Amino acid sequence: MRVWIWVCAAAVLLATAVGAEARSVYTLRPDDPHAVYLEKGAFGVKGDGAADDSDALQAAIDKVQETTGAGIVYLPQGRYRLNKTIYVWAGIRIVGYGAERPVLFLAPNTPGFQEGHGFLGTGRYMVQFASNRPQRGSPIVDANEFTFYSGMSNVDFEIGDGNAAAIAIRFHVAQHSSLNHIDFHVGHGRAALEDVGNQGSDLKIYDGEYGIVSVKTSPAWQFLLMDSVLEGQRKAAIHTQEVGMTLVRNRIAKTPVAVEISKGMAEQLYGRDLVFEDIRRAGVVVGNVGAAHSQITLDGVACNNVSKMLENGEGAAGYTEIKAPGRFWREEKLTLGLEIGNDGREAGYALRHREILLHSLPLLAKTDIPEFPAMSEWVNVHTLGVKGDGGTDDAPALQRAIDTYRVLYLPEGMYRLTGTLHLRPDTVLIGMNPTTTMLTLLEEEPAFSGTGAEVPLVESARGGNAMMMGLGVGTGFANPRAGGIVWRAGAASFLDDVNFSVGRGRANSSLSPNAPPVPPRTGPRRDTSESEQPSLWVGEGGGGLFRGIWTANTTANAGLVVENTSTPSIIYQMSCEHHMHYETRFRHAQNWTVYALQTEEEKPAGAEAFAIELVNSQHILFTNLFMYRVSRNTIPKLNAIESKGSSDIRLENVHVFSMTRLAYDNAVMDFSSGVKVRTHDFTTFLIGPALESGAPLPMPAGVFAANAKLEKLADGFSNASGLTVDDKGTLYFTDAAMQKIYRWDNTAKKAEVVSADVPDPRVVQWVKPGLLLAMDYSKSVYAVPLGDGKAQKIAEGTIELTSGELAIATGFHNDIGSLQRQINHSGYIFAPRSNMAATGFTVDEHRGYFTAPQSDVTVVAGGTWLPYMQASQMETLAVGGETVVVSEDDDKTYRVKLDNMRTLTADVFAQRGGTGVVQDRLGNVFIAAGQVYVYDATGKQIGVVEIPERPSSLAIGGADRKTLFIGARGGLYSLHLK
Repeated sequence: MRVWIWVCAAAVLLATAVGAEARSVYTLRPDDPHAVYLEKGAFGVKGDGAADDSDALQAAIDKVQETTGAGIVYLPQGRYRLNKTIYVWAGIRIVGYGAERPVLFLAPNTPGFQEGHGFLGTGRYMVQFASNRPQRGSPIVDANEFTFYSGMSNVDFEIGDGNAAAIAIRFHVAQHSSLNHIDFHVGHGRAALEDVGNQGSDLKIYDGEYGIVSVKTSPAWQFLLMDSVLEGQRKAAIHTQEVGMTLVRNRIAKTPVAVEISKGMAEQLYGRDLVFEDIRRAGVVVGNVGAAHSQITLDGVACNNVSKMLENGEGAAGYTEIKAPGRFWREEKLTLGLEIGNDGREAGYALRHREILLHSLPLLAKTDIPEFPAMSEWVNVHTLGVKGDGGTDDAPALQRAIDTYRVLYLPEGMYRLTGTLHLRPDTVLIGMNPTTTMLTLLEEEPAFSGTGAEVPLVESARGGNAMMMGLGVGTGFANPRAGGIVWRAGAASFLDDVNFSVGRGRANSSLSPNAPPVPPRTGPRRDTSESEQPSLWVGEGGGGLFRGIWTANTTANAGLVVENTSTPSIIYQMSCEHHMHYETRFRHAQNWTVYALQTEEEKPAGAEAFAIELVNSQHILFTNLFMYRVSRNTIPKLNAIESKGSSDIRLENVHVFSMTRLAYDNAVMDFSSGVKVRTHDFTTFLIGPALESGAPLPMPAGVFAANAKLEKLADGFSNASGLTVDDKGTLYFTDAAMQKIYRWDNTAKKAEVVSADVPDPRVVQWVKPGLLLAMDYSKSVYAVPLGDGKAQKIAEGTIELTSGELAIATGFHNDIGSLQRQINHSGYIFAPRSNMAATGFTVDEHRGYFTAPQSDVTVVAGGTWLPYMQASQMETLAVGGETVVVSEDDDKTYRVKLDNMRTLTADVFAQRGGTGVVQDRLGNVFIAAGQVYVYDATGKQIGVVEIPERPSSLAIGGADRKTLFIGARGGLYSLHLK
């Protein structure tokens, strides 16, 4: 690896105030009639540093839940001793106020905090963010993918000596949750934060074994940490895996490792404008070198006394460590991961880096987040005649307030509008919780009804530095001209913690006591999807800073639209979801940087949507970009990103994924060049004029018959999958969405329906003497006779097997552990409604035995039924038998052996995930993963077979067993083997 070293006379970074003593952001008491205040005497609180205030704080949190559901607890300046875990229910925020920040502290040797922590989520926490408050006597459920709007701000933590297992906060939350303006003095405790979610800013973490220790966030989205400090950790500042860790302007110092990725695990790590100081071992310890899911991009890391930037935690041979060129130096740019070439194909895994020698102490870049207005400037709109009761028309009074005062504070409530609010260039609107402080419309408001141009709820002035923070926007269901916000403000403007909710939001009715009742529905539910205008429109020279934005309003025709603007702008973390066709649209847009954008597609809300549209746009960076489709989607979607006439569009750390086998077919489609990117996970790709479709790839040598060509056998399917062959080599396959099982008639050259009786056939397996086992999405197994095709559901057996063969999934979306757990009768216990938030583990989970009639072939399944519900191939295996299986989620292909009827062992065959895999008689292995990748028997890749559509499933059949069948999205293909 070649390294460029440039010498710079002085550090070019700007100083910042980060690292100074904690400063209270909310110096005065915000007046909010709906909030709960833990003032002296309330709930028995003392706040004197001596009394135990645990019960008082919990009672205040419970009071919010009992009155407004979600909401705010205001905690005044003081010292609050805790002796047990405090639970913060979903949607509740704790906000400190006073001349100094309040402090939650754990006294030395507090009972219960000395040991523990065998399983993440079972630690010893001062504060644990949780799901909804349970009924009395029911267990408390950890925060999960349904935990929105929770948070804490302007409150500090201290952990006294003798509390080795103590963790300040467990924060496994989902969208629109945040931790801000908090100092953690962890001392000899374990960590400040465990299992993070969404975002944190202005956090200062001192000491502890770790500053942050986390696995994948609860909804599997990215985590953004910005303008923060981690210092003095004994093992590592950050220990992480699969988090999508996005770091901007953070200082990490006096610790062995800045970022440590778990051994053997992947991470999508992005860092920009960081400072590493006195890092004794390595800046980043890499967990899984060579995995496509493992993506590392560092853009500007200033170093002081850092001996090396990267260390390979796996110890793999041939890996080049990056050593320091001197004491003061800067990692100008580093990328490690899979690159995509100008033809859209994989260009291989690469480590690229460039170091610059500095001759002075590097300092942290100055934040671009605007200074928060002093509370002495705040004007409470309730003092100006604004009601916020959900029924009173607040538009005239709010507009007068905007015209008169610069900084307006909106206490919790539903503020009904009947017309657009027009901001001045320097207007500041402040709320403290976007689900309980909302600007809303009733249905069929005259100004927002009928046809014509968009009428937004809020419209900024042109230019200026306006700000909106902590507010929700709800446009209702029947206001076709309504848009959320039209933003033409300048580069220094700021939208922060703003939510665009479906309808009138999720708020408790106590926040809108005068809202007219919603009339009961008398007929079929009206489809209002895509019937209103974009949630957030930025254009005509507008731009600014956008942080913590959530647009999940299916009624809007897009989440974010940016057009006709070149104003430099930055998005810091945005969730854009559930829009029918367009999540984000950039049209004639330039000079945007987008950190941690996440899109999600539901069914039907988003089943036909793509994540990003780019039209005639330039100079845009997307980094740590996650694009997701939920497991309920049954129809493939072609493209995640579509680009036309656009250039200098940089994609860094891209993750296209799903909980299903049907993520987007292509990560990128550039129509100007015709180049498409099939690969789902990669570190770098540049859309621009250099893109050009490459010449067809040659067939791998020695694998296929002479002059073999890919042949399309049939088309017209939604997803040809679940391939299997009988003892004569005849092919069978499924089209789950069409509820059909097919047979390929090679003589007639057509696909004929075998059965349409299985409601949702995911995958089939041929079984002697002449039937198919069909796995249905309803967690059922059917027997399908090949004669009449009349499927019968197989009754569940209860007697454990001692002999015979198992039908196991061999190509599947889920991890290899899901298959092993099915066989060994173990499984995770999940929170209610969740398929991601594990609360425990059982080693004796129920299993059913589904044996094919007149056969000894059995499917063993139970619990979640994963990976069978998202499988694309099966195979039968007897004890002692071996085969290859592929996991899309693990990004690996394995060689597995059935040691006994309860044990399946697995060894990595190749660092390539996918949804289908087969092995030919010569030992060559074929993996369906974007294209068909060919490996020799040793696990070395020897070629690629490009398929016109994304392949999903493979089988080797034909009368001579020399035909490779390829099930793709709409078509069925074949190739003749050697």
